[in-house]
Amino acid sequence: MATVRRDLASVVAHLPGVKVEVRRVLDERADRVRAVVDAHRRTGAVSRSLTVHTSRVDSTISLEDPAVLAINYGHIDARTGRWVDGIHAIEAAL
Repeated sequence: MATVRRDLASVVAHLPGVKVEVRRVLDERADRVRAVVDAHRRTGAVSRSLTVHTSRVDSTISLEDPAVLAINYGHIDARTGRWVDGIHAIEAAL
């Protein structure tokens, strides 16, 4: 009967080719987020808050601006009371 190593996911995640491919996909997705953010830039704060974190195995793209939820998903303009559509930059990475 065949058996599967309990640490197989860890072994695969640390293979050099897997790490290179994960980084390639991460960079591609970060570029998509950056393109959406840059196209809707008013002050540049959201664009400057974009960071790409890579550890030995995991990678994340973060938008760390305090207003990122309102900018990404939309909000009501405090001056006009009108709805402002979000830019949906986070979804661009999917």
